[in-house]
Amino acid sequence: MHLLAHKIKASWRAGQVTSVLFLDIEGAFPNAVPSRLEHNMRRRGVPRKIVTFIHNMLRGRVTALKFDGFTLDTMSIENSIGQGDPLSMVMYQFYNMDMLEIPEAEGESAIAYMDDTIMLATADTFAEAHTKLADMMTREGGVADWSTDHNSPLEHSKLALIDFAHKASHAERTPLTLPQGEVKPAENAKYLGVIFDQHLDWKAQHAHALGKGTKWAMQIKRLARPTWGITPKYARKLYSSVAIPRALYAVDVWSSTARGSAQNRKANAKVIKQLTTIQRAGAIAITGGLRSSPTDALDASAFLLPTELTIDKWCHRALVRMAMLPAGHPLHKIVASKNARKAKRHKSPLTHLLARYGYNIKSFEKIPATVRNPVQKGKLPFKVEIAEDKEASVREAENAEEEVQVFADGSAMNGKVGAAAVLTRAGKPPRVLHMHLGTENEHTVHEAELVGMLLGLHLISTERKGSTSFALGVDNQAAIKAFHTNLRSPGHHIATEILRMAKQVRKRRSKVKYKLTIRWTAGHEGIEGNEAADREAKLAAEGRSSAKSHLPAYLRKPLLTNPAAVKRAYHDALKARWAEEWKGSPRGRRTIRIDDSTPSKGFLGTISQSELSREAASRIAQLRLAHAPVNQYLKRIGRVDSARCPACGAEEETIEHLLLACPAYAHERWALDKQAKKQRKQLTMATALGERSMAIPLANYIDAMHRFKDKDE
Repeated sequence: MHLLAHKIKASWRAGQVTSVLFLDIEGAFPNAVPSRLEHNMRRRGVPRKIVTFIHNMLRGRVTALKFDGFTLDTMSIENSIGQGDPLSMVMYQFYNMDMLEIPEAEGESAIAYMDDTIMLATADTFAEAHTKLADMMTREGGVADWSTDHNSPLEHSKLALIDFAHKASHAERTPLTLPQGEVKPAENAKYLGVIFDQHLDWKAQHAHALGKGTKWAMQIKRLARPTWGITPKYARKLYSSVAIPRALYAVDVWSSTARGSAQNRKANAKVIKQLTTIQRAGAIAITGGLRSSPTDALDASAFLLPTELTIDKWCHRALVRMAMLPAGHPLHKIVASKNARKAKRHKSPLTHLLARYGYNIKSFEKIPATVRNPVQKGKLPFKVEIAEDKEASVREAENAEEEVQVFADGSAMNGKVGAAAVLTRAGKPPRVLHMHLGTENEHTVHEAELVGMLLGLHLISTERKGSTSFALGVDNQAAIKAFHTNLRSPGHHIATEILRMAKQVRKRRSKVKYKLTIRWTAGHEGIEGNEAADREAKLAAEGRSSAKSHLPAYLRKPLLTNPAAVKRAYHDALKARWAEEWKGSPRGRRTIRIDDSTPSKGFLGTISQSELSREAASRIAQLRLAHAPVNQYLKRIGRVDSARCPACGAEEETIEHLLLACPAYAHERWALDKQAKKQRKQLTMATALGERSMAIPLANYIDAMHRFKDKDE
């Protein structure tokens, strides 16, 4: 989607227009011919073993129809790629790859994701662009020939044509003429779940996203009523994992927090406001608050990042994901180019993202597109030992028989990250290597643990009389287990280098005498070597680094930025900004007098206790939000004529009066006061509404009063 939008905007900057034909392949997976798939795979150099495996998997298949207890005779399946099979997506990419080779001339291109294929033509006028599209469809080896050769008929009635031009353009839009008939330009079309419109102003997509968000927020509301339903904790999980992803799908394409023109910023502000309304409905469903509860207080109580910050988080995450793309990806060059963020007009969504966050994309670690060779998985150039528990780990370390002991560790202190390794050998002084990685904004402790292992391996590699037994102790199991993965996660480029170096060392040393064991040594359990490595790693975190000439060659150049660290740091910064803004607001200042941990998950945990009914949880949330059906509040919103307390006749029935002072409920309040005294605290608003242990006694008090029966808004 970013690639499509970028191509369109680039053509506008060049004073041209772009026409896009969205193809609809009828029965793409069921109609696929296995022999054609095998041909395509062989043509692209796929190893014979894999092609044979696919051949055997797709042959000799049968199926039968069963209904009303009656089963028909089995039928053989000659065609089709098994839809739903994890391999089906990979196989279909090979199946339709020929489509990407159809464009030949300047201004022609194609983009495909599975069976969602589009043909693009860029020219000075739409008439010229349509000529190019028609040629790509009908030329020898074109789309029509591909359709015939691959048994994949196009559904011509569902072809969609969009002529993309800036709204200020007066370019004439004419129908596209194909042998099967004319295709008239449409104002918009859906591609990969996002609606692209002819001006790329995204209005149709905005409405679509809002519709999806509203639908799912209402579904969650049905499951979490104020008086019954799932607990607030699970309602929040459902909202975060279902409603938000549905509403914000591809938000980095259709809504950037940094749109250039005033008109775009105004449109974006409108969308954010509408999405905030959806989140507000979700927060009310989660907490059980009243409809008039303030939005910022609802977000804080439900621990939902405000909508604008959530969009910012999603856009940032999308850019970081694109920064990890390997060199072979179509977006890699665009993202890494310094000129991509410098466009003055007709800026693409990607241009906005690059300009907003300002990262040096080239410094980011690139995640390989392909997994590690499965044949090599488990074939390690060293032995791995992970004890069952800490006690067993200590025993193994004490009884280690290796002549040379090496210990490695990674550490983070004061926002900085470092790693160190210590080599000990009887009768010789210890050898130590340090490396300061940088800040926690760019590196992780897990990455530091791997760097420590690489430093330790370098000590082993440079150790004289090295044809002996070595043990490399590491106190991080995740770092050791990384060698059994596909090595496609942030920081795993170091694990790949460790494997390369370990193979090199093993090749140089005596095969009979040399042995290397990487062993988990439990941290902070008194293992002397571990404690020494921990001390040295802390020094490295503070800034100490060994001379570059003493480090492994791989670590002498600047270490790649860890995408996971960048995402975590930015998310933490957003949460800190939210907390600062909330605590500085009038409502926030009032709330922190009750609970200074907000915004956090603490309050949701309090009202999600299994002993609390959903109705009780909702009442506590309403009292905490200061929007509860007491007469002071009801008079303010015009529901009652007087704010007077109906129980004791006091001038105002406030939440504080109801919970702490009303003499009419002194007997019911006794149990609540007793629970507070057990905690050696006075019964105050902070105690009643801010302490987790007070939630159940408070719920019992509310129930005993019978004050809120039939008082919901």
